Amino acid sequence: MKHVLLVILIVALWSGAAAESAPATMPFSEVRKGMRGTARTVFDGTTVESFDVEILGKLPNIGPSQNLILARCSGGPLAETGILSGMSGSPVTIDGRLVGAIAYSWGFSTEAIAGITPIEEMLAVVRRDAAVAERAAGNAWDSGWRHVLFDASRLSAVFDRTLSTLASAPRGSWVQPLGLAGFGRGERRIRKQLERAGIRAVQVGGAGESGTVAPPLEPGSAIGLKLVRGDVEMTATGTVTWLDGDGVLAFGHPLFGLGEVDLPMTGARVETLMPSLQSSAKVAVALDEIGALRQDRTAAVFGRLGAEPSMIPIRVQLDSGAGSRTFSFDVADDPMLAPVLFYLALGGIIQNEERASGNLTVRLADGSVIKMDDDQDVALDNVFAGPEALDYATGIPAYILHLLMNNVWSAPRIVGVNIILEYDSLPRSARLVRAVADRYRVAPGETVDLELVLAPFRGPRRTLQASVRIPEEQPAGKLTLLIGGAASVQRDEQTDSSILPRDLDQLVLLINQLRRNDRLYVVAPTEDPGLFIDGARMPNLPPSIAAVLARPGGRGNRIRVPRRHLLEESLDAGEVVEGMARLELEILGK
Repeated sequence: MKHVLLVILIVALWSGAAAESAPATMPFSEVRKGMRGTARTVFDGTTVESFDVEILGKLPNIGPSQNLILARCSGGPLAETGILSGMSGSPVTIDGRLVGAIAYSWGFSTEAIAGITPIEEMLAVVRRDAAVAERAAGNAWDSGWRHVLFDASRLSAVFDRTLSTLASAPRGSWVQPLGLAGFGRGERRIRKQLERAGIRAVQVGGAGESGTVAPPLEPGSAIGLKLVRGDVEMTATGTVTWLDGDGVLAFGHPLFGLGEVDLPMTGARVETLMPSLQSSAKVAVALDEIGALRQDRTAAVFGRLGAEPSMIPIRVQLDSGAGSRTFSFDVADDPMLAPVLFYLALGGIIQNEERASGNLTVRLADGSVIKMDDDQDVALDNVFAGPEALDYATGIPAYILHLLMNNVWSAPRIVGVNIILEYDSLPRSARLVRAVADRYRVAPGETVDLELVLAPFRGPRRTLQASVRIPEEQPAGKLTLLIGGAASVQRDEQTDSSILPRDLDQLVLLINQLRRNDRLYVVAPTEDPGLFIDGARMPNLPPSIAAVLARPGGRGNRIRVPRRHLLEESLDAGEVVEGMARLELEILGK
């Protein structure tokens, strides 16, 4: 409701300025070398200033139906800074006609040389404006998803790939720095992850602030596009090119080239300029929301004043020896953006509040869930210990959100995410060092008692008791018991093939059945000629039937998995379990 009231107030204040009709335009074909004009942008605060532009030439057909105008800019601070990141969208006019928007610059240039996107290409984006349709999956389905959940390097690689895709926006590299606010020391972690993918980032202020109303928009005003809003924020800032009614055209290049989007649009205030030989930049903070971005295209971004964006609310509670702290923020409701933004924000929060390196423990407590609009809760509770604890605690919830939003069956509506983190600066883990059975020759239907010895980190050894009942149908011969933690058991049943769930409901079921790291598991693997068909196991198939069902071209996802667990028992270990033991039993004939 707060956002709605603010938007109504701001739109009312801006209605006069936004109702101006679009100016006359000069098409690319009429632009000539030597022409002179002016451009408009904000160098300080919210005041729009003019500077001079001289056309140097044209680059036709730099891409499909794409052209570029080259210009030398002068005036204001440009002799010292060159073209600044954040000037993107600055409107250029010649003889009272709008030519286009400053959109590109070149690093280490000794002069303020800019690339101008022709206005006719930008206006084509306006004609595509429509209500945001159902977004298709932003990433291909990850068939090896079970493997990823137990491999920290593969988890981080998922988000590195997403960031690299976002950084490779069409028509050249996107160099607009992303403003990070509210992360404190955690900003460095996020900045390194972004810059590794080629996305620049800079620390700014303003997270959680409200009530700062920008003056009415005009061509040349600073504008912000929020990817994350709330107690922590991520915002891209640029310049308004054109206004008509409630329509706002800006940037002259893509944000990420995602097409139809739905992101908060804000006013912005320039705090200072950062001159750099490589690439100078404006440092700007976002002001109150004024509408929503609807189009993210090659030639421009386009939004509507007064529109309300759809976001995913995320609430984080962090409990540690320093007490309990809560954080609230929203991320863009987009299948490509939401998971990686969640991942970055969660890691940045923890990095700022606690030590994030070395051996430690992070527990996702009961109540950590992803809520969907059909009242399905996807459980996230688990515990992680060791040097990769933070990678798992931030990566797994975000990766599960990625799986849900990029599934191949139906578009889920994510109502919200609730995270309850319990942080411990010591690794609460224990290694399985001994497993002993009370007997090693046993008949089907009988019970074997196990004595399991755990060696905790810096603590006395503990002994747990477990009982395993041998299945009545177990034939005579050898039976191996594997005893270990969730990761060890998972590795034992891995398959190189991809097991695809049948539908979204089955995916949610499989996620909710994931093993916990603080439990000790006893399983009995056995050879199995069966199949997984659409995510459901069909065990003990006769070889002839299995061969027929596994033939190429059959409907559904059909995978041979040569091993299955004949039995599985678990008990609470109280700590993250590492290591594995094997016991060989002899099953007697009946």
